[in-house]
Amino acid sequence: MSTSRETAARILDALDPLPVRVHPMFGEYAVYLDDRNFGFIVDDRLMLKPVPEAEELTEHLARGRVHPESKLYPIVEEDELHESDWLFEVVQTIASTQPVKQRRNGKKR
Repeated sequence: MSTSRETAARILDALDPLPVRVHPMFGEYAVYLDDRNFGFIVDDRLMLKPVPEAEELTEHLARGRVHPESKLYPIVEEDELHESDWLFEVVQTIASTQPVKQRRNGKKR
């Protein structure tokens, strides 16, 4: 099942005013903060990259796969999208561990 544009917009609204953007991928979305991928929107759910630095912040979340052979990703449920302080902290923590996405010509954005 693909993710709806409405879901992506709702998640972006929940993350406002952080400089977050989405990039469509195969009917789903990759989610970036400052050009650092911190997760994906899959099947209308925000799934966060599993990193040790955010383990404590995400230990209460259910886990799921972004595709059948992937690692287990913490899933942010709808009610947790409204917990701004926690959501901002976990997104910023995960993004800080990720490399900046490079353009196709090899330059950083």
